[in-house]
Amino acid sequence: MEGTINAFARSEKARIARREGFIPGVVYGKDVKNMPVKFERNKLLNFLKEKGEKAKINFLLNNEKKQGIIKEVERDLATTEIIHIDIQAITEKENVKWTVPVDFLGKDLLKNRDLYIQVYNSDVEVEGDSSKIPNKVKIEVNNMKFGEEIKIKDLNLDPSIKLLKDPETVIAVITNS
Repeated sequence: MEGTINAFARSEKARIARREGFIPGVVYGKDVKNMPVKFERNKLLNFLKEKGEKAKINFLLNNEKKQGIIKEVERDLATTEIIHIDIQAITEKENVKWTVPVDFLGKDLLKNRDLYIQVYNSDVEVEGDSSKIPNKVKIEVNNMKFGEEIKIKDLNLDPSIKLLKDPETVIAVITNS
């Protein structure tokens, strides 16, 4: 599997795993009992930097290829370092609830017109076939005008994906600077 990260079963306490250069976590799901795991720190940090903290993740656990969705990334309040990660193991085409980040493209072009985007919600909660839910929902804002609103219903999602909030909910508005 492309971009597969090794997840190692963990028996030691989380703080010991961190001291040894790992990020501790837990994997759970329909076909996986709750299992404490650890990930190589640098590999996981690189993955999160590239894909984001709400992405689908391919991992190898006990020599078995699995896919999951990152449900929570816990950070140290003082240092903001990642101290724990929760992953829900999923099967292909499994129906899942997921919070997907919204990526507002073209914000820099708004600045050229003395406009900016006021974001109220930078992610959206959805439910549906895991294979049809994207890692991010992208929306172009560069040609929008002052006062225009972006609502959940404006997001380009597969029609089979169910929105878990009112489609009329405003997630962003274009304002002047």
